[in-house]
Amino acid sequence: MSWFKENKFLGGLLVVTVLLAAIIIFLGMKAGASLEEVQQQVATKEATLKKDKSLNPYPNPENAKAKEASLKEVLAKGKEAREKLLTFVPEKTENISGKDFATKLTETVSRVTELFPGEKAIPSGFYLGFKKYRGSQPKAEATGVLNYQLDAMEYLLTQASEAGVKQIENLVRESLPQEDGYGWPGTKNAKRQSRGSGRAKRPAPGAVRPPKFEKLPNVAHRMPVEFTFKAPEPVLREFFKRIGNSDEYFFETRIARVLNPASIPSAGKAASSEKKSDDGGGGAFGAIEIEGEETAEEEPVESVKVLDKVSGGEELTVYLRADLLLFIEEENLPELK
Repeated sequence: MSWFKENKFLGGLLVVTVLLAAIIIFLGMKAGASLEEVQQQVATKEATLKKDKSLNPYPNPENAKAKEASLKEVLAKGKEAREKLLTFVPEKTENISGKDFATKLTETVSRVTELFPGEKAIPSGFYLGFKKYRGSQPKAEATGVLNYQLDAMEYLLTQASEAGVKQIENLVRESLPQEDGYGWPGTKNAKRQSRGSGRAKRPAPGAVRPPKFEKLPNVAHRMPVEFTFKAPEPVLREFFKRIGNSDEYFFETRIARVLNPASIPSAGKAASSEKKSDDGGGGAFGAIEIEGEETAEEEPVESVKVLDKVSGGEELTVYLRADLLLFIEEENLPELK
């Protein structure tokens, strides 16, 4: 202590030197540890990169040619499928006068009504889904597409009649944009959506954002139709077979619901008779047979009704929602040069 008192300057300088040396040593050790971590990370990434390169991820001429050939094959099949679908495009959908359309609508409804002559075979006020034009005329710019749809509705009901459908419950036709003076969705004159409709919601903070995809080209315009009728299963199968194999109109089935209102007869009587025969009707003593006495036969369930309900002979209520597709000719598939 006496030396520090006598040499305050040298003592203070010594203390400061020791502290600075300790700080330098601490920082040096910390920097060395950080350097080791960085070197380890670099070594790990170099090893990963070396492994990835060993997998040969880069395209070579053989792979490039195979990929190009595969793409050409896919495009060729797509073009072939598109050409088949374009055969459903009508030769013309020119607009006609509103008066001519109204006359044709009345005649078509009469022809379709004659296809279902039974009592209550069609609902009252049946007008092929064009009730809004009973006594009025559509817009001139909508008559072309409405004329095409009217022919398709007649075709649909004709196929149902020829398949064996005897009772129509309902036929609903969704209004087309042209009837309100607009164009097809996605076109220049399409009806604008109200604000907020169709907008994607923002993901919550921290949530993974979904990837963005390019908008797929529109290949057809849709004309939705809802059709409800009653028919047994064989008739239903024949109807779907007819519209599925049609070469005149392309109906895309969106929803098909089938209801069988009559339940299959249960084996209640058989179950009860089996339960009785477990002990022979004699309790713990088993069966007691009496000579000369015959057991009365139970009335059998009518086999025809059971067979009908099992094999599909029962009337089914069928709801069908389908889109009549009008394919677009302007859309072109990409080509490889």
